[in-house]
Amino acid sequence: MMVWSITYHSWPTFVLLLWACLIWMLRVRRHVAMLCSPFILLYGLSLCSLQYVWAMELEPELPRHWGTVSLRQLGLLHAPHPCLRLGAMLLYTLTFWLLLRQSVKDNFSGKKTIASPLLEVTTGESSRRNKSVLAVLGRTVMGCYAKYWIYVCGGMFIMVSFTGKLVGYKIVYMVLFLLCLCLYQVYYSLWRRLLKPFWWLVVAYTMLVLIAIYTFQFEDFPGYWKNFTGFKEQSIVYVGLETFELSELFISILIPGFFLLACILQLHYFHHRFMRITDLEHVTPIHRKKSVPKSEAQRATDGVGVEEENLDTDLGDYQSEDEEVMPSKWGLVMARLVVLFWKFSAILTQVQVFLWRVMELHILKLVAFFITWVALGEPSVMNLVLVVLWAFAMPYPRFRHMASCLSTVWVCIIIVCKMLYQLSIVNPMDYSSTCSVPFPNKTNLERSEILNSTLYKEPIDPANWFGFRKDATVLGYSQNHLLVLMLLVLEATVYRHQAHHYQQHQRSPPPIPALFPHATRDNLDQGLLSFLKYLLNYCFYKFGLEICFLMTVNVIGQRMNFLVIIHSCWLVVILTRRRRSAIAKIWPKYCLFLGLFVFYQYMLCVGMPPALCIDYPWRWNAPVTINSALIKWIYLPDFYSVPNTKDLMADFLLLMCASQQWKVFEDEQKEEWMVLAGENRDEPNPMKDRPINPVPNFINCRCYLDMAKVLVFRYLFWLVLAVVFMTGATRVSFFGLGYLLACFYFLLFGRELLTRSSRSRLMLWDCLIMYNVAVIISKNMLSVLSCVFVEQMQARFCWVIQLFSLACTIKGYYDPKAVGGQDCVLPMEEAGIIWDSICFFFLLLERRVFLSFYFLHVKADLQASARQASRGFELFRASIVKSMRFHKETEQKSLSQLKRSMEHIRAKQRKHRDGQKASDSGEEESPEAGENVKTAKQKKKWWRPWLDHATVLHSGDYYLFESDSEEEDELQSEEQKPPKQSAFQLAYQAWVSNAKMALKDRQRHQERCRASIAPRSQAMGSKRNSILRRVLYRKRRKKRIQGGVTSCRGSWMS
Repeated sequence: MMVWSITYHSWPTFVLLLWACLIWMLRVRRHVAMLCSPFILLYGLSLCSLQYVWAMELEPELPRHWGTVSLRQLGLLHAPHPCLRLGAMLLYTLTFWLLLRQSVKDNFSGKKTIASPLLEVTTGESSRRNKSVLAVLGRTVMGCYAKYWIYVCGGMFIMVSFTGKLVGYKIVYMVLFLLCLCLYQVYYSLWRRLLKPFWWLVVAYTMLVLIAIYTFQFEDFPGYWKNFTGFKEQSIVYVGLETFELSELFISILIPGFFLLACILQLHYFHHRFMRITDLEHVTPIHRKKSVPKSEAQRATDGVGVEEENLDTDLGDYQSEDEEVMPSKWGLVMARLVVLFWKFSAILTQVQVFLWRVMELHILKLVAFFITWVALGEPSVMNLVLVVLWAFAMPYPRFRHMASCLSTVWVCIIIVCKMLYQLSIVNPMDYSSTCSVPFPNKTNLERSEILNSTLYKEPIDPANWFGFRKDATVLGYSQNHLLVLMLLVLEATVYRHQAHHYQQHQRSPPPIPALFPHATRDNLDQGLLSFLKYLLNYCFYKFGLEICFLMTVNVIGQRMNFLVIIHSCWLVVILTRRRRSAIAKIWPKYCLFLGLFVFYQYMLCVGMPPALCIDYPWRWNAPVTINSALIKWIYLPDFYSVPNTKDLMADFLLLMCASQQWKVFEDEQKEEWMVLAGENRDEPNPMKDRPINPVPNFINCRCYLDMAKVLVFRYLFWLVLAVVFMTGATRVSFFGLGYLLACFYFLLFGRELLTRSSRSRLMLWDCLIMYNVAVIISKNMLSVLSCVFVEQMQARFCWVIQLFSLACTIKGYYDPKAVGGQDCVLPMEEAGIIWDSICFFFLLLERRVFLSFYFLHVKADLQASARQASRGFELFRASIVKSMRFHKETEQKSLSQLKRSMEHIRAKQRKHRDGQKASDSGEEESPEAGENVKTAKQKKKWWRPWLDHATVLHSGDYYLFESDSEEEDELQSEEQKPPKQSAFQLAYQAWVSNAKMALKDRQRHQERCRASIAPRSQAMGSKRNSILRRVLYRKRRKKRIQGGVTSCRGSWMS
């Protein structure tokens, strides 16, 4: 009906349009449509009949006017192609026939049901299961529509407002939409109470728009509307009432018609469910709801089990019934699909919960960032309010909700003002001002600069200073603020959704804003996954201060102008505090400074209203000339070299990080944060007031996390030195020399530095950090020479450029082609602070490594390695000394033994001679004189020819065969036995390695002891046997000698 009325514009089709709208607005629209179906069909057939008549070739006979009314407005005209027109009408009439057929069918089925109410009592399991599946699917689809159809209506609001030419009635649509969003953001309970009247208002307004646009296309109605409203013809066009061509009319009516349809669907089908879903005061707990997936799956499996049981019991007698009871393949497939669907739904629910939690934690940061980005993209007085709100809302959390509400209202005002400014009734040329060009002696601008200045190049629209301008596409011009509004609404939606979620699960929000509540400091060292979860939870809590330092360096590197010198001063002040507690005391002042500084810089970007035609004082002709490059470097407002507002984005990011760090300083003093996230301490001696190290030893690498810890805490120091070397080597300048000297010093004494006391190690490292910061600040201050006075430096001080590698890294200060042809080449590849920033990052990271408990294990391992190395050398030297002493003692013992043996032999020889002399003196009785003569002769004659070999052998006595075995027994008794292993040594060995290895070592030690004792006992036994043999041999020898001596004496006597 609506399409027919739009396709063929006439008064009869207008009746169809009204008829369709009235049916859609009724709550029992289906019943009413069925009742009206015969009349609708008759009305359509009458229109087709009239068109058939007017399609005949009877132009002279058929009238064209009925009184003063043209029959053309009634749709009675001879079309150029009447068959096509009539065919389209018959096609539309076919839908009316189908509606009547459905009505008759419903009436007949209703009467049949009343006539036989007890024909069918039960249904099969498969049909019940299919119905339950369809019911669940229907509930799911209706739930999705109830949740998300309102977003379709919001999109239709934007489509209706921005499609085609912007006119007054579209602005009203946008005003209604913005009022709804403002009320949703500011006053949620009132928004819920007024939502249904709002939809009725939108439906009524849309019907009014459709009627007005449709009726305005008739011939006499423009005059009627002028008389009715009292507007001029041009004003009526601004409102949106004008005569369209057929294609334009189709679009102008079709889009509001579909929007009306979407609003009516929301009002009659989804509004009640939506209000029940979004009720935060009456939330049904999750455990009271029925678990639909489980019940459906259980029902399906129970049905299958019952059918199998029936098959087993009734197989013999009721085979035909069993075949009916058997589950069909389609039923089993559907049951399996239901189970898979609910599993997928459970996984999807978990993902949604995680994403909602992520948005809850970070949606405010996203809103603040995007609002500031939009405001910096369009510097104006209207956007200045947004910058002020969020510049002070970030460091002061109590103002954030107020900032969101005020931003919503203010953005709505900006959007409406932008749309009003795009109307044709607004002509900027009527109130624009043209500034006169100054004389050359009144300004220091050159001729080319004057022509490109905002004051003099074109007429000035005063609205531009406020943020409004004419644009070809209204949607493209307003899309940034529309996205800001969507984000603000999304922020409120996220917070209310999470409040509903916590009430539904009957638990309070987590005390700590963490993605993974179970990933705490206690289970950080359990594995790599636990570590990653902990890092996602508390990354900024642990490393927020270092991130703020890096953001400050980023601001310096991005801008390189006069104002960032103030950031450099704050960086030096904070770094010289060194201790975290001292930094926390001045951090609130730093956050306040950042907020005021962002506001001040945005004010410089907005500047004075150009419509005043007053140039800035630094552009006046004065003895001291300030050129455009210096104005840009000092960051002064100017109409020629306009300050770049995008540079402030880095400042605002620094403000966001600093504000978050302020909250960290407050949270780290709370007990729950200290328990769940760990302590943030920067004591030079982490083990102060601690008996043991709270973190486990990772040196032995029991898992992948331990390997990563070894790489970071043990070898990161050498990587940092490599980065320091690269920083100095890639920049051949005076500053690079300092990096190289520092690198060589730490390479020379690095291992000793790692084992030093924490205080001295941090002192040296902080000196290197301060040198790095000093280099960054120096390069920023020297940028005035490389960016502003580059030509003078090239002409006179080329050595300074080469010494400090001076080159401008910010575009827009000079023309590169103008300075490229000079003899003094600018070192463009060696300029900038990129490598200094990378070095600063690694230096800060290594400083945190030095302050961690994990580094104590590395330090202990390095100290143990050093002690073991020195101890090994000492043990080697001691073993050499011991070996020399042993050999010396052995020689001394052998010499003393030899001396004792010689003395013993001499004593025995002396004793034997004395006894022999005594026996000879008693047997021989001769005169002394004769004896003396005889002795003298015998001394002269020393050889005895009568002695033969046998005589010499028989002349040996038993003393020649006496052994020194007692001395050998003494030496053997002095040999040390193998040392025994004590119980403490066994326990220590088990603690160092393990119990099994310790027991094996003890067994091997005992076997060695037994092996060393056995040869000694065998040697003692063999020695004892040899001694006995010698004693027996001596006795036999003595008896034999005594017998020979007695026989000799007897023969001599005889």
